[in-house]
Amino acid sequence: MKIGVMLRHYRQHAGGVKVYTERVLEQLLVLGNPHQFVFMYADHDLIGTYAGYPNVVEVALPLGRGVLWDQLAAPILAHWYGVDVLFNPKFAVPFLTRKPKVFVQHGSEWFVIPEAFAWYDRIYTRNVVPWYCRAATRILTVSNRVKADAVEFTGVAPEKFVTVYNGFDHARFYPVTDPERRAEVRSRYQLPKRYLFWAGQIYPPKNVERILAAFTRVCSELDLTLVMAGETYGRAMRELSAAARPEISDRVLFTGWVPHEDMATMYSMAELFVFPSLYEGFGIPLIEAMACGCPVLTANTGSPPEVVRNAAVLVDPLSVDQIADGIRQVLTSAELRSALVERGLERARDFGWDRCAREVLTALEGCITPLPISAIPTP
Repeated sequence: MKIGVMLRHYRQHAGGVKVYTERVLEQLLVLGNPHQFVFMYADHDLIGTYAGYPNVVEVALPLGRGVLWDQLAAPILAHWYGVDVLFNPKFAVPFLTRKPKVFVQHGSEWFVIPEAFAWYDRIYTRNVVPWYCRAATRILTVSNRVKADAVEFTGVAPEKFVTVYNGFDHARFYPVTDPERRAEVRSRYQLPKRYLFWAGQIYPPKNVERILAAFTRVCSELDLTLVMAGETYGRAMRELSAAARPEISDRVLFTGWVPHEDMATMYSMAELFVFPSLYEGFGIPLIEAMACGCPVLTANTGSPPEVVRNAAVLVDPLSVDQIADGIRQVLTSAELRSALVERGLERARDFGWDRCAREVLTALEGCITPLPISAIPTP
């Protein structure tokens, strides 16, 4: 069959959704399946990105970059190129097509913690995401927690949702022990000898303000620096400015986005990966850190308990006291640290992009029967 892949978001920042998209597509193309893929872009200059794959046709129709592209360009391209099923690695499906369609719901934070989002985002997601869920043939959720939240808040039948866990790149993320490579990365980013590590896109659900407050309580007594890798511009800088604490300004290091080639080394050298988000649909950095032998502290809410199982210290993300105490526990107990490293390495083996892609393909193959017109919602 022909699988149309909606890739309007392909140019977005290098966060979790972009990583998911690139890795799943790479694996889908090498699984040895008999299908042809039609990669659909909003930018003509992306054509050629997958030129080396004989089972890929790349097409583009620049009809905007938002909802307009999803609702007009995608169904037009799907019709022109005769695709059998549409797949969007990000959330959204076009209403104006009867073709089967599948999208990935990476989280349900808009419903669970709506106060963390701007009013216009709350209105959009509260009203439009349920339409997408009703219009889709299948919704792939990245954890059972996301599935449960989506079912509760959208009212869509649970049978329509399929949990497919994220993966990580085993060839890139592993314990880095080579002293030369460590020294090179330490020098490039001016990393201190002992540091806590955090990585991601900085926005309200990431709980940066409480992380900084907890770090303020422990940094001096434990002689630590907090290294933050991720978005440090625009909205992120405004949020950081609001959470700024002058007393730790010389102990917080912002690196910006870090290439995956260096991330494994940064995880490997860190004393602890601190990731107590208010909500995570999955949290790819959690399994990357565990795979690199870095102990993990994360939230006891959302999907992290499901993802890490017994391989991390779990804390209430709303409690600065618990975050600070959790950091102390790991850094003052060699026995606990060793146990977390061992359990983390074992748990990380359960995840992989090859497994994720196989399960995505199974879901796509299982829904090629066209949707009845009655299943398409009227906005």
